[in-house]
Amino acid sequence: SLKSSSPRSSLHSAMACDAPLPASLHGVSAVELTTQQVLFLKQRNLTDADCKAMAPFLSQNSNLRQLFIGYNSFGDEGTAHLCEAFAAVPNGKLELLGLRHCRLGDGAAVAVASLLRTNKTIVEVGVDENSIGDKGAEAIAGAISVNSTLRHLYIGDNPISAEKKEMLRSAKPPQLQIHFSR
Repeated sequence: SLKSSSPRSSLHSAMACDAPLPASLHGVSAVELTTQQVLFLKQRNLTDADCKAMAPFLSQNSNLRQLFIGYNSFGDEGTAHLCEAFAAVPNGKLELLGLRHCRLGDGAAVAVASLLRTNKTIVEVGVDENSIGDKGAEAIAGAISVNSTLRHLYIGDNPISAEKKEMLRSAKPPQLQIHFSR
């Protein structure tokens, strides 16, 4: 039997031990997902379902500092699973979240914003080359205004209006650079 301080962490541990990894993660082990400091998962055609399958593993990785998961096929749902997993990591150390060129829309931006509102370790987020619109930009603007650790936000090549780009600029704290192009 699994010993744990809460039923939820028992559930996550059991899921991580029993759940098979998606085929798109060929060559990546469960141990790597739960222990590595840097994960390169770019260009694997990862879907929303793949992100859901990875989330229990990632939610146990308190060592993860950088996740490069851009150039994949997941969107809002997958991003929500990833952000919820990162928020659940006890003593998480995530510093870089690279979500460039996936299928992220406003829902994904809301999930990233939710993570940024509470996370105290992320210094760089890349959500450029996606389909984030004005609603997503508003959510991110609200989050960056209360986040004291984020230093770089890459958000270019999204269909964000000039008005909402200005909202992002106005919301940014002094330490943050917003990049509308690379």
